[in-house]
Amino acid sequence: MIEIKGLVAGYGGLDILRGVDLSVERGGITCVVGPNGAGKSTVLKTISGVLRPKAGSVTIDGTDLAGQDPDVILRAGVAQVPQRNGLFAKLTVRQNVLMGAYVIRKRRRHLEERYDALAQTFPILASRPGVPAGALSGGQRRMVEFARALMLEPKVVLLDEPTLGLDPASLTVIGDSVRAMTDAGTTILMVEQNVRFGLSLATQATVLTAGTVALHGPAGAIAAHPHMMELFFGGARPGEAHSAEAGAR
Repeated sequence: MIEIKGLVAGYGGLDILRGVDLSVERGGITCVVGPNGAGKSTVLKTISGVLRPKAGSVTIDGTDLAGQDPDVILRAGVAQVPQRNGLFAKLTVRQNVLMGAYVIRKRRRHLEERYDALAQTFPILASRPGVPAGALSGGQRRMVEFARALMLEPKVVLLDEPTLGLDPASLTVIGDSVRAMTDAGTTILMVEQNVRFGLSLATQATVLTAGTVALHGPAGAIAAHPHMMELFFGGARPGEAHSAEAGAR
């Protein structure tokens, strides 16, 4: 579904991504992990068009969208759920979710039907539609954010650290919600700082270090890879770990 080749991007003249190659399988969950500053969130921002790449291609469902405006990429079927504060606190659950469809020129009946369908996956849409988003717990807010992203019926959803700031009890809810999205046919690319959680949920995984891909392969193999600790804590150079990539595939 997504094929990234030679991606170079950064901020203020500083390159954060330095030739990243990354593939995301259709209908699966791909998780990007790595130490702080590795460029994980920068990958998502570049895919969604928030950040323009200096070089490289971002091919989504056969079309190279690198450097396109965010609204073009959104209309192409790519929705992003940001790290935090993605909801309008004073708007209700229902209003927040319907905001996700603002670019769709559909009849009101279609939007109502879509909302009702999403309520089957995210029960809070049915149980608390009139509650202001600011009154929800962290896990509940995440479910509303997921539902809002799905109002567009996207091909791909980008999740930027979906467990950030959440209590352990919310992890099961988030995990179930992400799996429900893939069960509905949505492809997920997720950045996650909670490595254990992210890799347990994913089908494929990529490890970034210093803006380059150190490892890529099945999530289970990545989790068990002998270089994982060194990559996160600086004991292995990215080039060395990348040479072991074949063992993770």
